[in-house]
Amino acid sequence: MISFLTFEVYLSKFLIITSLVLLISITLAVIYISYISWKDKKRLKK
Repeated sequence: MISFLTFEVYLSKFLIITSLVLLISITLAVIYISYISWKDKKRLKK
């Protein structure tokens, strides 16, 4: 029973860390794509 509880704690920590990593990577990807499109618009205006 105790091992199952520690497994649940580890699982929840793993899920929290995984969701944070996904959130950060998606945010960085959106920022990167926005930057690329902004540079492309600037290039097309010249």
